[in-house]
Amino acid sequence: MAKTFLKLVDINKSYPNGYVAIKNFNLNIQKGEFVTFLGPSGCGKTTTIKMIAGFEMPTSGKILINNVDIKDVSINKRPTATVFQDYALFPNLSVLENVSYGLKQMRKPLKGITNVERKKVEKAYKEAVKKAEGKIKKNEKTQRKILREIASLEKLYSKYPEVQAIRGMKYQQYISKLDSYLTQMEKKYGIVKIKKMSAINWLKRLFNKWNRTIFNSKSPVNYDTKWLNIYEKKIINLQKWFEYKKPLDKKIAKLWYQYNDLDQWNSHWSNYDDLVRENYEKKYTTRKLTKQEVKKIAMNMINLVGLKGKENLYPEDLSGGMKQRVALARALVVEPDIILLDEPLSALDAKVRVEMQNELKRMHNQLKLTFILVTHDQEEALSLSNKIVVMSKGKIEQVGTPKAIYDTPANEWVANFIGQANFFNGIYLGKSRVRLFDKAIVCRDSANLKQVNKNEEVRLMIRPEDVLLVRPQDGYIKTRITSVVYKGEMFEGKCFYKKTPIVFKTTKLVKVGDTVGIRFPEKVLHVLPIKEKYENEFYDINLGKDE
Repeated sequence: MAKTFLKLVDINKSYPNGYVAIKNFNLNIQKGEFVTFLGPSGCGKTTTIKMIAGFEMPTSGKILINNVDIKDVSINKRPTATVFQDYALFPNLSVLENVSYGLKQMRKPLKGITNVERKKVEKAYKEAVKKAEGKIKKNEKTQRKILREIASLEKLYSKYPEVQAIRGMKYQQYISKLDSYLTQMEKKYGIVKIKKMSAINWLKRLFNKWNRTIFNSKSPVNYDTKWLNIYEKKIINLQKWFEYKKPLDKKIAKLWYQYNDLDQWNSHWSNYDDLVRENYEKKYTTRKLTKQEVKKIAMNMINLVGLKGKENLYPEDLSGGMKQRVALARALVVEPDIILLDEPLSALDAKVRVEMQNELKRMHNQLKLTFILVTHDQEEALSLSNKIVVMSKGKIEQVGTPKAIYDTPANEWVANFIGQANFFNGIYLGKSRVRLFDKAIVCRDSANLKQVNKNEEVRLMIRPEDVLLVRPQDGYIKTRITSVVYKGEMFEGKCFYKKTPIVFKTTKLVKVGDTVGIRFPEKVLHVLPIKEKYENEFYDINLGKDE
C-alpha cells in the first residue's frame, strides 16, 4: 500500500462575513499522482489549493506533507510551486530571467565540509527536536482541556429544542429573518413596515406596555403570548432564543480561537527542527548557486517546456500558450514536490489548450512529480488525471479514478455534472432485477443494489452513448426520434418514454420521425441513491405553519 504523501485533515475555511468556503474536507494524495479538483465556480477548488500553497490559511484542520503539518509554514518554505490562471509573469523580465527568478534563492551543498561543522548541525537539530516535542506535548494537553470545555458548553444548545434549531444562525441571518417576518406582517395586517434594526426596541416597548419583562432575564422564561398575532410571536420567540444563544456562541468561539491558535503553534513546532537544520546548513554547509549554474539550470528547463530560442523574449512578445509554458517552467525549475495548477489553461483557445494538456501529461510522466489541477472542464479532468475530486459547495461529492467517476457516480449531482446522463425511477425486484419501462430488467450494478431492499424505489442512470437503437420489436420500448444533431463523429438525439426524455448518441444514420427500439447492456444500468429531502435551514420556532 502506497504511503500517503499529502493529507488534508478536517479542513474548514470560513470568512469574517460568515461565508463557509470549505467544510470538513478530508483527502489523501499519493506521491506522483495527477489529482484534479473538479467542480462549478464557487465550489472551493481554488480556495483549497491556495491553502495548500499558503496563500490562504484554513480556519481549522491540518495540511500534512510526509506527516508534518505545514499549515502555518510560510509560502517560500513549502515544497510547492503554483502556476496561475493569469500566468503572473514579470513583464519587465525576459523568459530566461522569469524562469531564473526562484533559482536565486536556492542553495547547494559546500564541498569539503568538516566533521566539526557537521556535528554543529546535528547537535542543533537534536536540541530542536527535543524542544519541539516538549512544546507539542504541552499544547496538546491544553487542547484536550479546551475540547472538554467546548463539549460541556455545547450541551446547553440541546437543552432547548428552539436553540438547537437556530444553532448555526449568524447575526446577519438573524436580522434577515426578522426582516422577513416584518415584511410578512406588513402584507397580512397592512401595518407600516418597521425598520429591521429597530425591531428589538419596538418589541421591548410593546412588552413594557403589557408588563412583560423577558428581555432582561438571564435565561428564557415561559410567558403567555395569546394576545399577539402570529408574526409578533415569531419575532419575539426568535429574539428570545437568539439572545440566549449569543453568549454561548461567544464563549465557544473564544475557546475555538484558543484551540486553533495552539494548533498553529503545533504546526510551527512540527517544522521547528527542519527550520533549525536549514538555518545551520545555510551558515555552515551550503552556498547560493552561481550565475553560471542558475543560467544552465534555467536553460535546461526552458528547453524541456519547448521554448528553446525564446529565452530573450519578453512576455508581451509571447502567445498565451508560450506564456503558460514560461509559468510552468518557472514553477518546475525550483524542484518542488507538488505543482499546483490553478485553471492554467482556461484563457487559451481550443487548439492551444489541447496542446498544453498533452504537454502537462508529458511533463507529469517525465518528472514524476505530484500535480494538483483546478478546473471546471470535465474533459480536461478526465483526460489528465489519475484521481478526480468532485466538489460542490465546499464539500467533496466523490473521489475516484476518471473511469469510476464517469461510470459509477456517487449520486445524481455528480452524474449530471460529469457528462450527460438519462435518469429513470424504478423498483428493485430482488435477484439483480429492477422494474423499468414496465419490464423486469437485469441490473449488474451489484455493489449499490446490496444497499437496496426488495420493492424499494431506486434511481437508475444510463449514459447516452450506452443507449442502443434497435428495431422497434427488439427494444425494451418502442419510441419515435424527436430531434437529431450531427456532432461530427456521431449523432446526438432525443426521444421520449411517456414524458421522460431519453438522450442517445449513435453512429447510425437516423433522422427525426424514425421509429426505433431502445435497449442497453445490463452492465451499464447504474443505481443511484434516492435524492434526500432537506428541511429549511432555520424553521419557525414553536409556531407551526403560518396562519
